[in-house]
Amino acid sequence: MKKIILTITAALCCTISYAQPTYENYVERAIQATYADSLDKAESLFKEALKLSPADHRNSLVYFNLGKIQTSKGLYDEAIESYSLALNNVPLSVPILMARANLYLQMGKNEKAYVDYCNILDTNPDNIDALAYRAFINKNARRYDQARMDYERLLTIQPDHYVANLGMALLQQDTHHLPKALERMEQLINLYPDKAELYSIRADMEAENKQPELAIMDLDKAVELNPTNSNYVLARAYLHLEKGNKHLAKKDFETAISLGVPRSGLRDELKQCK
Repeated sequence: MKKIILTITAALCCTISYAQPTYENYVERAIQATYADSLDKAESLFKEALKLSPADHRNSLVYFNLGKIQTSKGLYDEAIESYSLALNNVPLSVPILMARANLYLQMGKNEKAYVDYCNILDTNPDNIDALAYRAFINKNARRYDQARMDYERLLTIQPDHYVANLGMALLQQDTHHLPKALERMEQLINLYPDKAELYSIRADMEAENKQPELAIMDLDKAVELNPTNSNYVLARAYLHLEKGNKHLAKKDFETAISLGVPRSGLRDELKQCK
């Protein structure tokens, strides 16, 4: 009888042991939950896998996936921590560095993002996204020479890159090379004639270049392409007001109000239109 009981107990223990979730099982279920948009469940399952095997060499991928889920949930600080833990074992992983850099940039931590983009470019000097983002950070930090070098390298790799061409035009505007900036904007508009933002940006350059009539024409086109954008309408309103076209200015201010701009913020402008 004792032998029978021992045999049954041993078999039961084997069954229980077999039924215990494994690291692979947790990860597989987490991935399935991710595909099903069950992000809370996926996050929990990835964490269970980490608890079960904290030293597993595959944990970099688990932390990476965990960071992506936390980013989707708006848990940015937790996501940064997960990406950083993922990088402990693979410090030069481009996808993980890119994910963390992009999140740093989204959080407004530009210099931390800058370091990650530099590390990416040390590994892959022709990484287009890293060049574009680093150039953007350099431009905003007024490191104009460095921004120019990044844009020029990017445009050597991909001459028709939209962001790089636009960034270079804005850089030329910032460094007071308006003729070159306007020339590049002309080229961009020829390539992308249906992008309203390009006409708005060129209008700003033309206004700075003391060409209000051309600026108004470009804003006319921007509004035509995107009539619900209150910023385009307001920019045109101020130009009309500057030129003394009070009737047209008032019409645009009223349109902007109808698009959601608070009337209280335009009281002085409306008075000037009388």
